[in-house]
Amino acid sequence: MMSKAALTRVGAVAAVMLGLPAAATAQYEDVPRPPAYALEDVTVVEPDGRRLEGVTIVVRGALIEAMGRGVAVPADAEVLAGDSLIVYPGFIDGNGDADHEFPDPEIDRSDVEVWNAPRELQGFMPSRRLVAHLTATGEDLESARREGIVAAAIHPEGAMMPGQGAFLLYRKHATHPGQLVLQPEIGVKLEFRGGQGVYPGTLFGVMAFIRQALEDARHRGLALAAHSRDPRGMPVPAWDPDYATLREVLAGLPVFFEADAAADILRVIGLAEEYGFRPIVLGGEEAWKVADQLASRDVPVLVSVDFREPRRWDPESEDQDSLDAAVEREKREYIDRYSNAGRLAEAGVTFALTSGGSGELLEGARKAVEYGLSEAAALAALTRTPAALFQVPWIPQLGEGLPATFVVASGPLFHEDTRIAYTFVEGWKEEGSTPREGGDPETAASFAGDWEMEIDAEGQLIDAVMTIEQEGATFTGTMMLQGQPLDVVDGVIDGNAVSFTALMEQGGQTLEIDITGTVEGDTASGEADAGPLGTARWTAERTGPGGAR
Repeated sequence: MMSKAALTRVGAVAAVMLGLPAAATAQYEDVPRPPAYALEDVTVVEPDGRRLEGVTIVVRGALIEAMGRGVAVPADAEVLAGDSLIVYPGFIDGNGDADHEFPDPEIDRSDVEVWNAPRELQGFMPSRRLVAHLTATGEDLESARREGIVAAAIHPEGAMMPGQGAFLLYRKHATHPGQLVLQPEIGVKLEFRGGQGVYPGTLFGVMAFIRQALEDARHRGLALAAHSRDPRGMPVPAWDPDYATLREVLAGLPVFFEADAAADILRVIGLAEEYGFRPIVLGGEEAWKVADQLASRDVPVLVSVDFREPRRWDPESEDQDSLDAAVEREKREYIDRYSNAGRLAEAGVTFALTSGGSGELLEGARKAVEYGLSEAAALAALTRTPAALFQVPWIPQLGEGLPATFVVASGPLFHEDTRIAYTFVEGWKEEGSTPREGGDPETAASFAGDWEMEIDAEGQLIDAVMTIEQEGATFTGTMMLQGQPLDVVDGVIDGNAVSFTALMEQGGQTLEIDITGTVEGDTASGEADAGPLGTARWTAERTGPGGAR
């Protein structure tokens, strides 16, 4: 861990980089936002797939202040270059991840009877609420926002009935877990998972346990109702939170049932029909095999696109006709996984795409599109469908007066080279970080050469020089800032948009400063972001070899 002294040194140098007094870095944890943002001349893709060209969007505070053609850009707005940018609804991850911590049960195993074990060992905890153990803040969810994820359902895991999940809006400014919560209870999670060395330990035992638990919950409900009508001659029924939760399940509370194998999905459907609960399949790797049954019973599937890498089969290989038996078998397995969502769409199954808790949602969605899912269906499965399933239909809507929650992409969303440029959640901007290899070298602006820079942070100016070496649509280089050399890495050019990282070495530690901007001939300008240490605007003029295209 960085020492306090080292952190102070890095903070002081970074403060100079951003034109900020060193003392200021200790006073502010959040970088003040500009009064407004403006995206000028962008394309907007509505949740239903409709496209609107040449649109200007003005974001002020948490809301979209104005949106349409011919909208005037306010004088106090920070303009984000947009002639090649496309605005989409933000992604909703139906099985996301956020830090939470359940307490470890203090159980003496020597006293445990395997046939009558504590519920924590059996995995019977449907009343446990994840929201009560949530520890995440907005800062912890930065990487997910960088991938375009604006909201997610978070489910407990690791047990037969691990509890109830919650639905979160990934607010950047949330300093307390409660500020992320939109819905504290979204439904009970179930898995075909045995107990921790106790009954039920087999699939047969788990099925029997689930049935018995639902029967007991129903019976206890009848006893409570009878006592309420006439208590004479009846003991007062004991209230049990786990059985009370299962009665909510019998009354319509959703059950998020984790199941990948087709046989397990059929077991879920059978249990739901037997007891009348409302199932939503989580994972669904082999859902395509039982698509007709899912469609006819209107059972939604939250399809994981967290695809593992093949061990033997190389999808990029040109030779796909002379594979040995093991590679051919793996190839068929992976094609089935990749085409799962497309087959569900063809069968009319309601489904959404999820990251499976990995947070990498867009990459998996692109793979599903590559293997048969239409782009329109993929967009719906990332936005409109999960919004309906979790009863938050307003999240993917775009328009004046609505929350400024959306994704800005550098091009068509499902194209391999498109990157997430920005993610907005209620007006708070996050820089994107989707991996990319740059744009088309033929259309990439020239950024090579020597540059003189001026950095402006709220009127405080500081000079720097930079030397860039460009190859096609990528570049590296060095920056000199008051005698401090910084390496320039990960440089990418997409049209006239540039982005790179400046690495500041100080006290054995490395601070990454993310820099974005645009090139116009021999001038350039943009923004430098050092995270919690601050942001600044910069301008530059080319003074050495390179030259504009």
